[in-house]
Amino acid sequence: MTPPTPGLSIVIVNYNGGRLVEACLASIAEHVSRRPFETIVVDNGSTDGSGDQIANGFPGVQLLRSPNNVGLCRAFNQGLARTSGTAVLALDNDTRLLPGALDAMLDFLDAHPEAGAVGSALLNPDGSLQAASRRFPSAWSGLFGRRSLLTRWFPNNPIARRDLMHHAVDQMRPFEVDWHSAASLMVRREVIDRIGGFDERFFVYWSDADWCARIRRAGWKVYTVPDARIIHDESLAGRKGRPRAKMVIDFHRGAWLYYSTHQTSSPWSPRSLAAAAGLATRAAALIGSNWLRSKLAAPPGGAPS
Repeated sequence: MTPPTPGLSIVIVNYNGGRLVEACLASIAEHVSRRPFETIVVDNGSTDGSGDQIANGFPGVQLLRSPNNVGLCRAFNQGLARTSGTAVLALDNDTRLLPGALDAMLDFLDAHPEAGAVGSALLNPDGSLQAASRRFPSAWSGLFGRRSLLTRWFPNNPIARRDLMHHAVDQMRPFEVDWHSAASLMVRREVIDRIGGFDERFFVYWSDADWCARIRRAGWKVYTVPDARIIHDESLAGRKGRPRAKMVIDFHRGAWLYYSTHQTSSPWSPRSLAAAAGLATRAAALIGSNWLRSKLAAPPGGAPS
């Protein structure tokens, strides 16, 4: 007997996910959708044994293995090519589904044909809300982004309140956004057939903003569905503390790719070149500051703490 066509394909890119990716897959198995679904994991050159853990502990998962870390976008697209669902959920490996999350997003897509993509509410492990729903960035967003020093000092500044939409909307009902984090972003098959998956010029950062911009440009809307609740353990997945230089460089490179693609006429326009210079200066300052702080924190004659 031929199995039913999945209503949903879940694609997870795993890189050294350890126990977190196991918890993610266990939550999918526990909080299944009412509709047939498939789960595809692309192991992106993990060195912590998590690929083997997935193969041994979750035999129902389709596991693809890449010998190297080719980046989130390329790995996701490898998984995307294997999907057959009428909707595709991009899901981070450090998330945990709460009851009803999948069906809340699927039901919203069914009821709103104008919606090309929907995201869930993303929660910290303590239940507080993450800034997953956002407006497209402005020239000021680099200074007042969700992780910037100025936003940590002045969390209620008007630029952050504009960009981080959870400040200004009713969290009791679905609302339209410019873009939503791809830590949990569900996209219609029709949309993917038209615009494709992630732009592989991006490695990790800003690829979701670019994807949502292309979705909206193609005529669909993007929404957040607060009734769909997913825990995102991002502070536990090797990102705690000061970011590594490679992460800083990728973040700022991705910001420039997004800006030069969607907000300037060409990568060589004066605005694009000015943005490149500003972002490079900011990245260098952040890397230098992190290096200096690590040296100052190191005990005499010892390794940095």
